[in-house]
Amino acid sequence: MSTVKFDLQDDLEELQARLYLDTRVKLTKKQILELVFRIGRDHYDRLVQEIRSKECPLDDKTIKKILSMTEDFGAGSEDLSSRVDEIVYGDSTE
Repeated sequence: MSTVKFDLQDDLEELQARLYLDTRVKLTKKQILELVFRIGRDHYDRLVQEIRSKECPLDDKTIKKILSMTEDFGAGSEDLSSRVDEIVYGDSTE
C-alpha cells in the first residue's frame, strides 16, 4: 500500500459530508477517492477534454511571437480597437 500526499483534505471532508447529506450513506475518504478514480477511468475522454480546456498561461516568448505577427494597417489604425462599435454599427451620433 502506498501513501499519497493530498493537499485537499478540507475539500474531501466537505465532499464526504455533502455525499452523506444527499445519500444518507456514510463513505470513507478512501471509498470516495476510489469512486472518483473509477468515474475518471470510465469517462476518460471527458477527463482529457477537461484537462485540455484549462487555460494555459502564455510565456513571454510566445507572447512576443504572437505580437510580432500583427500587421500595420497604416495611418489611422492606431485607434481601431477603440472605434470598433463606430466602425461596425456606424456613427452613433446620427
